[in-house]
Amino acid sequence: MDGTLITGARRLLVTAAFLALQLAGDAADGAAAGVLSSGELRPGLPAEIYVAPGRATTVLLRTEQKVASISLASPVVTCQYDKALNQLEITPAAHSGGAETNLNLRIGPNVYVLLVKVVTDVRAQFLRSFFLAGDATSDDESGLAQAPPVKPADVDLIGAVKIIERAKADPIFRSAHPMLRIDELDAAYQWNGCLVMLADEAQFIDRDLLVLRVEWVNRTDSALYLDPTQYGLFIGGRRIPIIARYKVGVGSVIFPGQLETVYLGIQGYRLSRHNEWRLALPPDADAINRMGWSLP
Repeated sequence: MDGTLITGARRLLVTAAFLALQLAGDAADGAAAGVLSSGELRPGLPAEIYVAPGRATTVLLRTEQKVASISLASPVVTCQYDKALNQLEITPAAHSGGAETNLNLRIGPNVYVLLVKVVTDVRAQFLRSFFLAGDATSDDESGLAQAPPVKPADVDLIGAVKIIERAKADPIFRSAHPMLRIDELDAAYQWNGCLVMLADEAQFIDRDLLVLRVEWVNRTDSALYLDPTQYGLFIGGRRIPIIARYKVGVGSVIFPGQLETVYLGIQGYRLSRHNEWRLALPPDADAINRMGWSLP
């Protein structure tokens, strides 16, 4: 049983299950999202990171600058630095919680302090992302405040997508759009036996417009039903309003072997592209079964 129906009662069941979970999420999240900031490192100001015994925590440094040196106060954790990816892998040496140490990073003329704490509860973090205060990659977003919110009907998402895709393939065209930023995300999610990718994000700073691309291939032997309105976006535990959606092609039925590409647009919330985005998908067959619902 694949749990996805393309006709009649089964389609209604999948949609109803998704709406039930969505309403529950909305109740927990409260009002629509406001301005959410991503992690920021400031010289000399410690930033806390919670790690768990037996697990590695990845720290992404969203800057073109590289780490020149690393100082570890004690062997409570081990740290490996990947210069090509500009990321740290922190692994606790301790087998229980309660220990902590500071990890100092020299980047350029400044020293940034990570206060690493070993915990065994829900505070454990397996992925953190930081940008540097005063760094060009963060300062370029100061223009977001100058872009007013617009009505969803006035957001030209299709036009934005055309610019994004051409800019990916044409460096000269991209240089003609200095307020456009494109970052790879490559976040993977399992859904009904398929790997759904939150592939990349693009930001039009002068429009305060973020466009996130979702892409996946139906690897099953059955046709799957997934409407573009069923995709959701979260930052942390907060649902982010999507004001525009664009699906390449027509219809909500994805046949075996078919590629699905959907663009999700967010405008007017002054959100940084450096946030840690999470894609929300409707429940698959297992999720519906766990709810105690049966499929005919």
